[in-house]
Amino acid sequence: MTLNEWYNKGVALQESKRFKEALDAFNKALEISPDDPKILFNKGIVLNNLMKYEESLYAFDRSLEINPADAKAWCFKADLLLSLMEYEEAMDAFSRAITLAPEDPEVWYRRGMALRELRAYEGAMDDLEKSIQIYSKNYSISSMSASDWCKKGMGLCRIKSYNEALDAFNKALELNPSNGQALYNKGVVLRWLGKNDEAKLYIEKAVESFDNKIKANPENSRFWYNKGIALRDLEKYEEALGAFEKAIDINPSFTKAWIGKGIVYDRVKKHQKAMEAYERAIDINPIYSDLM
Repeated sequence: MTLNEWYNKGVALQESKRFKEALDAFNKALEISPDDPKILFNKGIVLNNLMKYEESLYAFDRSLEINPADAKAWCFKADLLLSLMEYEEAMDAFSRAITLAPEDPEVWYRRGMALRELRAYEGAMDDLEKSIQIYSKNYSISSMSASDWCKKGMGLCRIKSYNEALDAFNKALELNPSNGQALYNKGVVLRWLGKNDEAKLYIEKAVESFDNKIKANPENSRFWYNKGIALRDLEKYEEALGAFEKAIDINPSFTKAWIGKGIVYDRVKKHQKAMEAYERAIDINPIYSDLM
């Protein structure tokens, strides 16, 4: 097979969530062209999905050595550094991405979400508003994907523009009716708007969507976590707990899954178990110390 054939095979396998096979294909491509930044970047994404974080970081660094002007690679590196609790380095990487692509709403959105994760709420709000402004100003509505609309909707939720967020999630669902994140977030917004029956319907649809993703890729901890969040909102606490525990079995360092588990225990008044879950989250990432 040629370089392009191995690369295209890797991309197709990656999109199908078949990450081990995708990694093999990208490695074959790199045997032919070891300094191709595009292949190294995609290898980094696959390694991240396989929870091989140090190897993923190395692949992103190699890609950026060869092509330091790749804003997207800086963003992915920043996200990875954030998960590794390298906060200063993560913010530096996000700043590089913004310098390279100041009119890309995705870059502002991702840094905003990172700042929110770090409890820097004022800075997060500024970045999310900037992302929305760029989407509105520069992007043709016809060119936006379901994922783009979903991200815009989530950004609008952060600044409490709920009716506009609902419109964005509806646009996402017109393009992809089975988008689990759009279904779930639409349900949440409907609840905030006092439409509880309709909200429940969409969150139930989100659970179905996450179940379908889990069937296709049962070892993806994020899918189990998303299912747990939706089940918790439906007050199906035993099932939610099982979903969070499955996410933790796959990735024991999944901080948000530990927090999700703690919240479920709090809601069923098992406060000691909740404290144990929160303590585990803090052990993994001390930034959550205000949970105690």
